Amino acid sequence: MSFLQRTNDRTLPPDYVGDVLIWDIDKTYLDTRFSSLRGLLAIPFEWAIDKRALPGTVPLLRALRHGPGEHSAIVPLYFVSGSPPQLRRVVEKKMLLDGVEPDGITFKDQWALVRARNPQAIVEQVGYKLKALLLYRKEQPPGARYLLFGDDAERDLDSFLTFGEICAGLRGPALAERLGALGAWRPDIEEVVTLADATPIVPDPVVRVFIHEIRGHPGIGSASAFSRDARVVKSQSFLEHALVLCAMGRIRRADVRAVADDVIRAGVDVAPLLADARDRLGVPTELLQGL
Repeated sequence: MSFLQRTNDRTLPPDYVGDVLIWDIDKTYLDTRFSSLRGLLAIPFEWAIDKRALPGTVPLLRALRHGPGEHSAIVPLYFVSGSPPQLRRVVEKKMLLDGVEPDGITFKDQWALVRARNPQAIVEQVGYKLKALLLYRKEQPPGARYLLFGDDAERDLDSFLTFGEICAGLRGPALAERLGALGAWRPDIEEVVTLADATPIVPDPVVRVFIHEIRGHPGIGSASAFSRDARVVKSQSFLEHALVLCAMGRIRRADVRAVADDVIRAGVDVAPLLADARDRLGVPTELLQGL
Protein backbone atom coordinates (compact mmCIF):
# COMPACT_ATOMS: atom_id res chain seq x y z
CA MET A 1 0.00 0.00 0.00
CA SER A 2 1.61 3.24 -1.15
CA PHE A 3 -0.13 5.68 1.25
CA LEU A 4 -0.10 8.51 -1.27
CA GLN A 5 -2.82 10.26 -3.26
CA ARG A 6 -1.81 12.07 -6.43
CA THR A 7 -3.04 13.93 -9.47
CA ASN A 8 -1.42 14.77 -12.80
CA ASP A 9 -3.60 16.92 -15.04
CA ARG A 10 -1.03 17.52 -17.79
CA THR A 11 0.57 15.41 -20.49
CA LEU A 12 3.81 16.86 -21.82
CA PRO A 13 4.80 16.22 -25.45
CA PRO A 14 7.29 13.37 -25.92
CA ASP A 15 9.96 15.77 -27.22
CA TYR A 16 9.69 18.19 -24.28
CA VAL A 17 13.18 19.14 -23.03
CA GLY A 18 12.40 21.99 -20.65
CA ASP A 19 12.11 22.49 -16.92
CA VAL A 20 9.68 20.78 -14.56
CA LEU A 21 9.13 22.56 -11.24
CA ILE A 22 8.47 20.48 -8.13
CA TRP A 23 7.69 22.15 -4.80
CA ASP A 24 7.02 20.98 -1.29
CA ILE A 25 4.06 22.66 0.46
CA ASP A 26 4.62 22.36 4.21
CA LYS A 27 7.18 25.03 5.23
CA THR A 28 8.18 25.64 1.60
CA TYR A 29 5.05 27.29 0.16
CA LEU A 30 2.70 27.55 3.14
CA ASP A 31 3.58 28.15 6.76
CA THR A 32 2.06 24.86 7.91
CA ARG A 33 3.07 22.03 10.20
CA PHE A 34 1.03 19.05 9.02
CA SER A 35 3.83 16.47 9.06
CA SER A 36 2.91 15.58 12.63
CA LEU A 37 0.00 14.13 14.58
CA ARG A 38 -0.66 17.50 16.21
CA GLY A 39 -0.89 19.07 12.76
CA LEU A 40 -3.31 16.39 11.59
CA LEU A 41 -5.65 17.12 14.48
CA ALA A 42 -5.87 20.77 13.37
CA ILE A 43 -7.14 19.95 9.85
CA PRO A 44 -10.89 20.26 10.60
CA PHE A 45 -10.28 23.84 11.72
CA GLU A 46 -8.21 24.94 8.72
CA TRP A 47 -9.55 27.49 6.23
CA ALA A 48 -7.86 28.55 3.00
CA ILE A 49 -8.18 32.24 3.77
CA ASP A 50 -6.26 31.67 7.03
CA LYS A 51 -3.28 29.95 5.44
CA ARG A 52 -0.18 32.13 5.13
CA ALA A 53 2.16 31.80 2.20
CA LEU A 54 5.82 32.23 3.10
CA PRO A 55 7.18 35.65 2.04
CA GLY A 56 8.16 35.70 -1.63
CA THR A 57 6.77 32.29 -2.56
CA VAL A 58 3.64 33.38 -4.42
CA PRO A 59 5.30 35.87 -6.80
CA LEU A 60 8.18 33.42 -7.31
CA LEU A 61 5.83 30.57 -8.19
CA ARG A 62 4.00 32.81 -10.67
CA ALA A 63 7.30 34.00 -12.15
CA LEU A 64 8.63 30.47 -12.65
CA ARG A 65 5.35 29.33 -14.18
CA HIS A 66 5.57 32.26 -16.62
CA GLY A 67 9.24 31.81 -17.49
CA PRO A 68 11.72 34.42 -18.73
CA GLY A 69 9.98 35.38 -21.97
CA GLU A 70 7.39 38.01 -22.80
CA HIS A 71 4.64 35.41 -23.11
CA SER A 72 3.95 32.74 -20.51
CA ALA A 73 5.67 29.43 -21.12
CA ILE A 74 3.30 27.72 -18.64
CA VAL A 75 6.25 25.81 -17.19
CA PRO A 76 5.05 22.50 -15.68
CA LEU A 77 4.49 22.83 -11.94
CA TYR A 78 3.86 20.02 -9.45
CA PHE A 79 3.63 19.89 -5.67
CA VAL A 80 4.82 16.92 -3.62
CA SER A 81 3.66 17.41 -0.06
CA GLY A 82 3.98 15.53 3.19
CA SER A 83 0.60 17.02 4.09
CA PRO A 84 -2.45 14.72 4.17
CA PRO A 85 -5.07 14.50 1.38
CA GLN A 86 -7.72 15.74 3.82
CA LEU A 87 -6.06 19.13 3.34
CA ARG A 88 -6.50 19.08 -0.46
CA ARG A 89 -9.60 21.28 -0.48
CA VAL A 90 -7.93 23.91 1.70
CA VAL A 91 -4.65 23.85 -0.25
CA GLU A 92 -6.31 24.03 -3.67
CA LYS A 93 -8.52 26.90 -2.50
CA LYS A 94 -5.46 28.74 -1.21
CA MET A 95 -3.66 28.21 -4.52
CA LEU A 96 -6.70 29.60 -6.35
CA LEU A 97 -6.65 32.68 -4.12
CA ASP A 98 -2.91 33.10 -4.76
CA GLY A 99 -3.13 32.60 -8.53
CA VAL A 100 -0.90 29.52 -8.35
CA GLU A 101 -1.81 26.94 -11.00
CA PRO A 102 -0.29 23.49 -10.43
CA ASP A 103 -0.47 20.65 -12.93
CA GLY A 104 -0.60 18.06 -10.16
CA ILE A 105 -0.32 17.54 -6.41
CA THR A 106 0.70 14.51 -4.37
CA PHE A 107 -0.38 14.17 -0.75
CA LYS A 108 0.68 11.69 1.91
CA ASP A 109 -2.21 9.73 3.44
CA GLN A 110 -1.09 10.16 7.03
CA TRP A 111 -4.41 9.16 8.57
CA ALA A 112 -4.12 5.80 6.81
CA LEU A 113 -0.69 5.43 8.38
CA VAL A 114 -2.16 6.25 11.78
CA ARG A 115 -4.80 3.57 11.29
CA ALA A 116 -2.10 1.14 10.14
CA ARG A 117 -0.14 1.94 13.32
CA ASN A 118 2.95 3.10 11.46
CA PRO A 119 4.05 6.22 13.38
CA GLN A 120 7.57 6.09 11.86
CA ALA A 121 6.15 6.50 8.36
CA ILE A 122 4.18 9.59 9.40
CA VAL A 123 7.31 11.64 10.04
CA GLU A 124 9.72 9.90 7.62
CA GLN A 125 9.59 11.56 4.21
CA VAL A 126 12.49 10.30 2.06
CA GLY A 127 10.83 7.12 0.82
CA TYR A 128 7.47 8.81 0.32
CA LYS A 129 8.88 11.73 -1.66
CA LEU A 130 11.01 9.47 -3.82
CA LYS A 131 7.94 7.43 -4.71
CA ALA A 132 6.06 10.59 -5.66
CA LEU A 133 8.97 11.93 -7.73
CA LEU A 134 9.48 8.64 -9.56
CA LEU A 135 5.78 8.33 -10.36
CA TYR A 136 5.81 11.80 -11.93
CA ARG A 137 9.05 10.95 -13.74
CA LYS A 138 7.36 7.86 -15.20
CA GLU A 139 4.68 10.09 -16.74
CA GLN A 140 7.06 12.72 -18.13
CA PRO A 141 9.29 12.69 -21.22
CA PRO A 142 12.95 11.67 -20.88
CA GLY A 143 14.13 15.18 -21.79
CA ALA A 144 12.46 16.82 -18.78
CA ARG A 145 14.81 18.60 -16.39
CA TYR A 146 14.02 19.40 -12.77
CA LEU A 147 14.14 22.44 -10.52
CA LEU A 148 13.28 21.15 -7.03
CA PHE A 149 12.18 23.21 -4.03
CA GLY A 150 12.08 21.99 -0.43
CA ASP A 151 13.22 22.75 3.10
CA ASP A 152 15.79 21.49 5.57
CA ALA A 153 13.30 19.94 8.01
CA GLU A 154 12.50 16.71 6.17
CA ARG A 155 15.64 15.59 4.29
CA ASP A 156 14.38 17.12 1.06
CA LEU A 157 17.96 17.58 -0.12
CA ASP A 158 18.63 13.85 0.26
CA SER A 159 15.35 12.97 -1.46
CA PHE A 160 15.88 15.31 -4.40
CA LEU A 161 19.46 14.41 -5.24
CA THR A 162 18.89 10.70 -4.68
CA PHE A 163 16.06 11.05 -7.20
CA GLY A 164 18.57 12.39 -9.71
CA GLU A 165 20.92 9.47 -9.02
CA ILE A 166 18.09 6.97 -9.50
CA CYS A 167 17.29 8.51 -12.88
CA ALA A 168 20.99 8.18 -13.72
CA GLY A 169 21.11 4.49 -12.80
CA LEU A 170 21.21 3.95 -9.02
CA ARG A 171 19.44 0.60 -8.59
CA GLY A 172 18.99 -2.58 -6.56
CA PRO A 173 20.97 -3.30 -3.37
CA ALA A 174 22.97 -0.08 -3.63
CA LEU A 175 19.75 1.94 -3.72
CA ALA A 176 18.21 -0.06 -0.86
CA GLU A 177 21.34 0.50 1.22
CA ARG A 178 21.22 4.24 0.53
CA LEU A 179 17.56 4.45 1.54
CA GLY A 180 18.17 2.43 4.68
CA ALA A 181 20.98 4.77 5.69
CA LEU A 182 18.58 7.69 5.21
CA GLY A 183 16.07 6.08 7.56
CA ALA A 184 13.41 5.24 4.99
CA TRP A 185 10.52 3.02 6.03
CA ARG A 186 11.07 -0.58 4.88
CA PRO A 187 7.90 -0.86 2.71
CA ASP A 188 8.85 2.46 1.05
CA ILE A 189 12.33 1.12 0.29
CA GLU A 190 10.82 -1.87 -1.49
CA GLU A 191 8.46 0.32 -3.52
CA VAL A 192 11.21 2.80 -4.48
CA VAL A 193 13.50 -0.03 -5.64
CA THR A 194 10.67 -1.42 -7.78
CA LEU A 195 9.87 1.99 -9.26
CA ALA A 196 13.56 2.61 -9.96
CA ASP A 197 13.78 -0.60 -12.00
CA ALA A 198 11.01 0.76 -14.24
CA THR A 199 12.62 4.19 -14.66
CA PRO A 200 14.54 4.76 -17.93
CA ILE A 201 18.20 5.60 -17.31
CA VAL A 202 19.22 9.09 -18.47
CA PRO A 203 21.89 11.59 -17.40
CA ASP A 204 21.02 13.05 -14.00
CA PRO A 205 18.08 15.40 -14.79
CA VAL A 206 18.26 17.52 -11.61
CA VAL A 207 19.38 21.01 -12.63
CA ARG A 208 19.12 22.79 -9.28
CA VAL A 209 17.84 22.17 -5.77
CA PHE A 210 16.57 25.09 -3.69
CA ILE A 211 16.38 24.52 0.06
CA HIS A 212 14.51 26.85 2.39
CA GLU A 213 16.46 26.98 5.63
CA ILE A 214 14.06 27.29 8.54
CA ARG A 215 15.29 29.75 11.14
CA GLY A 216 15.88 28.04 14.47
CA HIS A 217 15.46 24.55 13.04
CA PRO A 218 18.32 22.14 13.75
CA GLY A 219 18.43 21.20 10.07
CA ILE A 220 17.96 17.48 9.59
CA GLY A 221 19.34 17.78 6.08
CA SER A 222 22.30 19.97 7.01
CA ALA A 223 24.60 16.98 7.48
CA SER A 224 23.65 15.49 4.12
CA ALA A 225 26.45 14.05 2.02
CA PHE A 226 24.99 16.22 -0.75
CA SER A 227 25.53 19.49 1.12
CA ARG A 228 28.53 20.45 -1.02
CA ASP A 229 26.84 19.67 -4.34
CA ALA A 230 27.18 22.77 -6.53
CA ARG A 231 23.55 22.46 -7.65
CA VAL A 232 22.27 23.13 -4.12
CA VAL A 233 21.11 26.63 -3.16
CA LYS A 234 20.31 27.13 0.53
CA SER A 235 18.78 30.29 1.91
CA GLN A 236 16.37 31.52 4.56
CA SER A 237 14.67 33.77 2.00
CA PHE A 238 12.98 33.15 -1.33
CA LEU A 239 14.36 36.47 -2.52
CA GLU A 240 17.79 34.87 -2.74
CA HIS A 241 16.29 31.93 -4.60
CA ALA A 242 14.68 34.39 -7.03
CA LEU A 243 17.99 36.16 -7.63
CA VAL A 244 19.74 32.86 -8.43
CA LEU A 245 16.89 31.86 -10.76
CA CYS A 246 17.09 35.22 -12.54
CA ALA A 247 20.85 34.77 -12.97
CA MET A 248 20.08 31.32 -14.43
CA GLY A 249 17.69 32.91 -16.95
CA ARG A 250 14.59 31.24 -15.51
CA ILE A 251 12.64 34.36 -14.44
CA ARG A 252 12.47 38.00 -15.46
CA ARG A 253 14.21 40.85 -13.63
CA ALA A 254 10.83 42.49 -12.96
CA ASP A 255 9.68 39.34 -11.20
CA VAL A 256 12.63 39.56 -8.80
CA ARG A 257 11.35 43.01 -7.86
CA ALA A 258 7.91 41.52 -7.16
CA VAL A 259 9.46 38.89 -4.89
CA ALA A 260 11.49 41.57 -3.09
CA ASP A 261 8.37 43.68 -2.55
CA ASP A 262 6.53 40.71 -1.05
CA VAL A 263 9.42 39.99 1.30
CA ILE A 264 9.66 43.66 2.33
CA ARG A 265 5.90 43.76 3.04
CA ALA A 266 6.46 40.89 5.47
CA GLY A 267 8.79 43.15 7.46
CA VAL A 268 12.06 41.56 6.36
CA ASP A 269 15.21 43.65 5.97
CA VAL A 270 16.48 42.69 2.51
CA ALA A 271 19.92 44.34 2.78
CA PRO A 272 21.57 41.31 4.45
CA LEU A 273 19.86 39.02 1.96
CA LEU A 274 21.24 40.95 -1.00
CA ALA A 275 24.72 40.93 0.49
CA ASP A 276 24.52 37.17 1.09
CA ALA A 277 23.26 36.56 -2.43
CA ARG A 278 26.23 38.49 -3.81
CA ASP A 279 28.94 37.15 -1.51
CA ARG A 280 27.89 33.54 -0.90
CA LEU A 281 25.69 32.66 -3.89
CA GLY A 282 27.61 34.61 -6.53
CA VAL A 283 24.67 36.64 -7.84
CA PRO A 284 25.94 39.39 -10.20
CA THR A 285 25.91 42.85 -8.64
CA GLU A 286 23.84 44.30 -11.48
CA LEU A 287 20.90 42.07 -10.54
CA LEU A 288 20.89 43.56 -7.03
CA GLN A 289 20.59 47.16 -8.11
CA GLY A 290 17.26 48.81 -7.38
CA LEU A 291 16.11 46.16 -4.88
